[in-house]
Amino acid sequence: MQLIILASGRGFRLGRYTRNKPKCLVNVCNNTIVSYIMPIFKFYKEVIFISGYKSEILQNYLKNIPNLIFIENLNFSSTNMVESLFVCNKYVKDDVVVCYSDIIFDLSILKILNKCPQSTIPIYKNWLKLWRKRMNKNEILNDAEELKFNKKKITMIGEKIKDKLPQYQFMGISKLMKNDYKKLSKFYFSCADKKIDLTKFLNTAINKKIIDLYHLKTDKFWMEIDSEKDLSVAENVLRTNSLIEHNMLLF
Repeated sequence: MQLIILASGRGFRLGRYTRNKPKCLVNVCNNTIVSYIMPIFKFYKEVIFISGYKSEILQNYLKNIPNLIFIENLNFSSTNMVESLFVCNKYVKDDVVVCYSDIIFDLSILKILNKCPQSTIPIYKNWLKLWRKRMNKNEILNDAEELKFNKKKITMIGEKIKDKLPQYQFMGISKLMKNDYKKLSKFYFSCADKKIDLTKFLNTAINKKIIDLYHLKTDKFWMEIDSEKDLSVAENVLRTNSLIEHNMLLF
């Protein structure tokens, strides 16, 4: 199995913190964001890192990782995460786990996800408690996304919330079986919209029956670092949380 880390974005909402470095190298409690997921790298056949903004700094930071494939999305400023996901198409030889580079989470989620026999996304139960620390009510309605599912499969993801808040949120993590990854890649390069969000892209693929996407419910620790406020919240939470040590002990 391969691991794909999506790390091409500029991270404008982190302001001065990303002026001279990629988003995933911002420090949270004296550790870079990406260092919180690095303990699991050695358990994948290859780690494919997709960079863009300040690529050379990130490449230097990761230079001692032995199983690393480093790829630049040269169009990162005019495209988005979906483009980054598929610029590595020719390097994908196996099932893949795809992970945003601006999230901090309990890596035991990946231990469970790795064993899933179908394309699957973990979905986060405790999201509203976290969002209330990050933003006000109106901002929550604009930022959170619709997520619906039946007993096994995702039926809707990425649409704007219309009435009541959903029970779960997408976590920026997914497992794609090799054949499903290739189907999605072919579908993406046939699409006219190259700036489509990842969740909206997945929703379109589900609606068009390109792939089936299963869900994995979790309430394990997870955070997104998307703004200066997120960084402050993460610092407060992780100051009393030994997540780095926990993640290292898992492996």
